[in-house]
Amino acid sequence: MPSFILLSTCLGVFCLLLAVFYGMLPAGPREWQRSLPRQRWLGLALGTVCLIWAAYHACIMLEGNLSRFHFLVKMMVPAGIVLCFFFLDFLFARALGGFFILCANQLVHDVFVHDVGGRGAYSLVCLALGVIGLFLLGAPWYFRDSIDLSLRRPLWARAFAGLFLLFALVLIAQPYL
Repeated sequence: MPSFILLSTCLGVFCLLLAVFYGMLPAGPREWQRSLPRQRWLGLALGTVCLIWAAYHACIMLEGNLSRFHFLVKMMVPAGIVLCFFFLDFLFARALGGFFILCANQLVHDVFVHDVGGRGAYSLVCLALGVIGLFLLGAPWYFRDSIDLSLRRPLWARAFAGLFLLFALVLIAQPYL
């Protein structure tokens, strides 16, 4: 249960930061806001966590005779980190998408294991974050486009901020029910 609460709170804090991010956009663009989807160092930090987490799950799936490939999976993580840093564009947006997908998968499992009240609403939030994560991973320029849309139309900025604030409230409060 503590790992479920910690992961849910961590994802809720990420959603809260995104709500603040979109909420600040109508006040005027700042250079760091426009460059956030392509931020390499933040993407490297978050992407490293995602690659290690994904390698852990890959090793779990390789069982029996396939366990001899665990070493290969573990060796691909540092190679993948270096290659992603130098060759992937929109690294932070992709890493954020991967983090959303991994967290949504784990949290949907945990919410049913721990028999949390209001599982349906919590699962819908996780599903929405997983779909957002798929878009961020596959088409990371949508993150940049959402920033540009929020700059042009403050109503969209408020809508994105409100949506991520709702996600944050559900993710932070729901595990305690």
